[in-house]
Amino acid sequence: MLSAHAFAQTADPQSAPSAEQAKQGAPSGDTDIVVTGSRVQRDGFKAPTPTTVLGVAQIAASSPNNIADVVNQLPALSTGFSPRAANIGSSNGTGGLNVLNLRALGATRTLVLLDSRRVVGSNPSGNVNINTIPQQLVERVDIVTGGASAAYGSDAVTGVVNFILNKKFNGLAIDIQGGITERGDGESGKIEATFGTGFADDRGHFEISGSASNQAGVFSTDSRSWFNSTKLVGNTVAGGPARIFASDVNLSTATAGGLIIRDPANGPLQGIQFGAGGVPTQFQFGAATGTSNLMIGGEKNDIAASVPLALQVHNRNLFGRLSYKLSDDITVYGEGSFGSSRVFNPSVYQFKLGNLIIKADNAFLPASVSTAMANAGLSQVKFGTWNQDLGKLDVRNSLETYRAVAGLDGMFGSGWTWNAYYQYGRTNLVNRVDNESITARYNQAIDAVFNAQGAIVCRNPSNGCVPLNIIGTGVASQAAKDWVLGTAIRHSKIEQQVAAASIQGEPFSTWAGPVSMAFGAEYRKESTHETSDALSLVNGYFSGNFKPTNGAYNVKEAFLETVIPLAKDLPFAQSLELNGALRATDYSTSGYVTTWKLGATWRPVNDLLFRAVRSRDIRAPNIADLFANAPITSTVTDPFNGGRADTVAAYLTSGNPNLVPEIASNLGLGVVYSPSWLPGFQASFDYYRIDIKGGITTLASSAQQAVDLCYQGIAVVCSYITRDNSGHITALRLAGINAGRILNTGFDIELSYRKDLSEWHDGLGNLTLRALINRVDKLTVDTGITKKDYAGEVANQTSPFGALSAFFPDLQATLSANYVQGPATVNLTGRYIGSGVVDNSFTAASISRNRVSPVFYLDGSFAWKLRSLPGQPEFYVAVDNIFDRAPPVVAPLAANPFLNSGTSPGLYDTLGRAYRAGIRARF
Repeated sequence: MLSAHAFAQTADPQSAPSAEQAKQGAPSGDTDIVVTGSRVQRDGFKAPTPTTVLGVAQIAASSPNNIADVVNQLPALSTGFSPRAANIGSSNGTGGLNVLNLRALGATRTLVLLDSRRVVGSNPSGNVNINTIPQQLVERVDIVTGGASAAYGSDAVTGVVNFILNKKFNGLAIDIQGGITERGDGESGKIEATFGTGFADDRGHFEISGSASNQAGVFSTDSRSWFNSTKLVGNTVAGGPARIFASDVNLSTATAGGLIIRDPANGPLQGIQFGAGGVPTQFQFGAATGTSNLMIGGEKNDIAASVPLALQVHNRNLFGRLSYKLSDDITVYGEGSFGSSRVFNPSVYQFKLGNLIIKADNAFLPASVSTAMANAGLSQVKFGTWNQDLGKLDVRNSLETYRAVAGLDGMFGSGWTWNAYYQYGRTNLVNRVDNESITARYNQAIDAVFNAQGAIVCRNPSNGCVPLNIIGTGVASQAAKDWVLGTAIRHSKIEQQVAAASIQGEPFSTWAGPVSMAFGAEYRKESTHETSDALSLVNGYFSGNFKPTNGAYNVKEAFLETVIPLAKDLPFAQSLELNGALRATDYSTSGYVTTWKLGATWRPVNDLLFRAVRSRDIRAPNIADLFANAPITSTVTDPFNGGRADTVAAYLTSGNPNLVPEIASNLGLGVVYSPSWLPGFQASFDYYRIDIKGGITTLASSAQQAVDLCYQGIAVVCSYITRDNSGHITALRLAGINAGRILNTGFDIELSYRKDLSEWHDGLGNLTLRALINRVDKLTVDTGITKKDYAGEVANQTSPFGALSAFFPDLQATLSANYVQGPATVNLTGRYIGSGVVDNSFTAASISRNRVSPVFYLDGSFAWKLRSLPGQPEFYVAVDNIFDRAPPVVAPLAANPFLNSGTSPGLYDTLGRAYRAGIRARF
């Protein structure tokens, strides 16, 4: 957005650069760091909104493959989705993205900025892929953990994550890294290079940065010893809890080569399975459970063992910046960047869980089975298969992001500054799933019979049908697979245009000091154009079935922010300042809305600062909320007409152009303690309360549920049902509506201490300690039909906030210790995830064990700089999860429980101990 900022309360003590860094363009360590908490720029201002800063030194100490890995370790941000999470889905198109999610309230409520400007989204929901940020030029990351819509606009309901680039880089920097896990998989590598120089007597400056990184996938869950097929299943023992945790849980209704399932209709043929070459053997059933498709024990047969733990991701980035001083008061600049991300995800097998019919005259049945069917008088059997011969779904997402900025920075008068810029961003996204079975062709091809000449043909030989053998493994012909399999594909073009200008200065002074002010205006346009293949439009594939989203909107905004000092250097009022902001916004889709912020900081004595902020924030509906389109055909039972069955020919989900912005009421109260008796120590405590009303939600998850809710008297659902003159339901539009309310309360604690140990003894070096703690007290979602508190739930489940998966641990902490002595740097980081529950609504009668154990991970790194060599090359090694801690057992309820891995990927470390090593140098 606009380039003015305020000074944050707490800056990362590790981010203060060395004298050498300062000479090469990093900000001087002798002054406060200007950060993102506000748009007003004023020396010494302490923001009422808490801001956490990750400096370049702290980022380097972790030596990450991707900067998102560091940011997502912060307690307030550790529930986004990444290449290690949400790896089953094929139709959402988000696999492999690194997306940030403050407060676990959904990524769409977290505003991601690059140098305080918006970044074009990587999908129609506007989620920004951090993979496309120019990694090596990131000077620091500012995380504003509070509402900031009045300062930065829509989506800053839970806060802002602002990536600040070094715009005065001089010299050449190179970083080369490689990594691997303890198990010898998950290989990673990256190379980064940045060059910057001044010209024309330093009136101009040029810099260019490029990077390439690769992350190999880990394509099976059973590659880890902690995996033991633990799942949450229904209990069949009378008097016991309704659900129990059980290990060695297997699939009972399908096998790799096919199974005649356990069903009375299958008579004595129940349990015949087909192996290599179609050879029949007897399947060993385990103990039945109260969960369909699952058994305890029996034959090892867990399809979840093949679910990927990490995706294969290839990232490429190129960034360039050119600036030139036209005069002492005006600088013109231009920026251009390109980022690409290629993701490969061998997702899951195309399972059919006992819902297939194999007829007695199927030509691929072994003669012994055909005879047994005849003897039992069976004309058909119920059959299930993984379809191993067809292979896994081959999900590939390709993303390219382009960005260009042209702007002017200037000064006038006494201390006034101004800036103006135009930015264009575009994302080209291709979601592709190869190896997709075409449903109609599959059903036609597996119904194979002998013709009069004794050849195997499709019973219905139309359309060039090639018979497919699914009875066994290694039996399907290539010709049959070629005919049955296809590719689901969607092409997306997502565009963003921004034009903005702002002015900052100090118009006058009060008795307590100068009043600071910033004001400006902005115009923004967002648009998405998508196309999908013809079969996806009619749900013709096993999965995928991408639907296009097309639409656009624009927004016009003007803002004003001011800081007014009220007292200074008085008894019990060393300083007292008010901070206010007002933003007027007009959306082309939903009209006018006002956001505001009012905050104050009070320092009664030098050691103590109190702060408070109250704000009205918004999340405007994004393009997916407004225009997403997913037509299907469904049959519903109409209770209004005696249970009559109606075919709904146009059932649309998600998009609703009548949506209006969500309104959030945010409150923050905090205290900062900087004791004069302990220089270098700083502590803060901040309470937050986020109350979102009119939250965008969907009240029903299916056409039938929508009809039932209407029958129960939920009038808003009835308004989306269309009937003809005879009362038949002809269309149903299950769109998002402004009906939800979300209440989130909790607190953050930050402790930091920096000590030059040479004060005790020469040559001891510098020690920095830091702790970040987040506690969630309440996270209640009320849709108007259901109400639930999610605080403390750590099961991997569908999020009520629009993210792919959601975790809500009630306590998280990141603890770090950094020691620098001469050429050596040692860093330790501890990550604590507190205990949780599977589901807050469960009681002792609901589940055998609801509690999930806490876990603590320890990461470490060591670096050694060769100062006598050109470029002062620094060798480093880093180890994640030093103690190789296994993830806690979490087996949540899910739509497809047979795919559960037994833990929550994305929240816990599923890969185990991992190593990285590299070298970096700066010339």
